Amino acid sequence: MAEITLPSLGENITEADVLKVLVAEGDRIEIDQPLIEIETEKAALDVPATQAGVVTKIHVTAGQTIQVGAILVTVEAQAAAGAPAAPSEPEAPKATPAEPAAAAPEEPAARPPAPGGSPDGRPGRWRAAPGERSTGCA
Repeated sequence: MAEITLPSLGENITEADVLKVLVAEGDRIEIDQPLIEIETEKAALDVPATQAGVVTKIHVTAGQTIQVGAILVTVEAQAAAGAPAAPSEPEAPKATPAEPAAAAPEEPAARPPAPGGSPDGRPGRWRAAPGERSTGCA
């Protein structure tokens, strides 16, 4: 079992008020999940989980003033690893090709435009792209 405590909140801050408990006993939690909303004399913030697992005991209540280092929740870490995974969809049967796929015909490689010319290789002429109107200016 792991105990998650109120971390140090900065220089000269020794206590905080619990505004709201965001988890319940029996809840599965992940690392960095908000557990408790607290308020200090300078700011309100969430205390994140430092351990993944299942909450086995909550040690604080809303409205309570707690000291830095006080135990907030107890977490059963092994429960997260030993719990059965959520049922997943059955795997689809793997398809085995009956015949090797026919080789796709190779397309001709695109030619780079001629120096000083147009993409179609003719000097001084540019084609309008599909949907564009040609102005006739080169």
